[in-house]
Formats: sequence, C-alpha cells, structure tokens
Amino acid sequence: MKKWLFAALLAFQFSNAQESSNIFARKQNEIKFDILSVIAFSKVHISYERFLNENFSVGISGSFQDSKDAKEDFDKGYDRTLPKYEVNPFVRYSLSHSQKSFYFAEIFVSANGGKYRELQRFVDESGNGYYDTFKDNYTDVAIGGALGYKLYIQEKFGLELFLGAGKNLFNTDKSPEVVPRVGLNFGYRF
Repeated sequence: MKKWLFAALLAFQFSNAQESSNIFARKQNEIKFDILSVIAFSKVHISYERFLNENFSVGISGSFQDSKDAKEDFDKGYDRTLPKYEVNPFVRYSLSHSQKSFYFAEIFVSANGGKYRELQRFVDESGNGYYDTFKDNYTDVAIGGALGYKLYIQEKFGLELFLGAGKNLFNTDKSPEVVPRVGLNFGYRF
C-alpha cells in the first residue's frame, strides 16, 4: 500500500512539474502597452507578440503620437521633424534559458512617417529672394536592432524593458536619420 501511495504521489508531482513548465507553451500570444511612451513622449504604443518556440518570437507594434508640446516645438523651429506614426514588425531571440525572466535581442523594420520642415529660398515677382519655412509630410523605412529584458509575474503578466535604434533608409533628407526604439511595456500573455 505504501508503495502505491508513494508511486501515486511521485506521478502526481511529475505531472504538476510538467504542467507548470508547459504553461508557457500553451500561452503563445501576448498583447503589450508601452507605459514609458505615454508618460515621456505622449505617444500611444501597442504591441502584439507571438511565441514560436522557447527561443524565437515574432510580433508587430504600432505607435501614434499627437503631443501638443512636440507640435509647439516643431512649429517654433526647435525640431526639424515631427514623427506621427510608426509600425514595427520584429523578430526576437531569447538570450537566456529561463522563460520567466530573460534577455532578448531584436531585429525590426520600421515604417514611419510624420511632418518635416525646412528653410527654402523663394523669389517673388520682382526678382527679390526671400526665405520661408516649407512644411510637408515624410514617410520612410528603417532597419534596426534592440536589446531588452522581460520578466513574467504569475506566468501571464509581462514587464519588458528594451532599448535600440534603427536607421532610416530612403528619405533621410526629410525624415529623421535615426529612429529610436525605447520602451517599458506591460503585457498580458494568453
């Protein structure tokens, strides 16, 4: 009888241990909201991440900025560009063995756009030259990388910090040369 009870307890223990390690395998999706972007940049940034296996994940994030302070700085000439939106598909690789807390490396592509301003020289009907500010929209694509750290609380709530940058490739005379990728995300894994 003692042997059967011991065998049953041992089997129960192994089944529970297997279940707790497989909980991340069952929960392969995560939705995240960037807290840092809202506080520091008045930018809404939302992400979705799909975990392919223990080491790789893919995702997409999007942000929209409509900050009054950023608009004022742009209108006064303090900033040459005013970023408005950004869409970032990304691929991540886990640099740690744990699934509850780990470092990761990320490669991303950024489709971004907004407004830019530049000083241009114009000539009036009399042939007199003058300078005026010209404003227009820009769109560009950047490629970049980031490093980060992710921690799970109760195996479903994620806290993520990442830092990186990308370089715009096409309209660098109008768009910003560097696209930052900075965030403090709070997410839910399901």
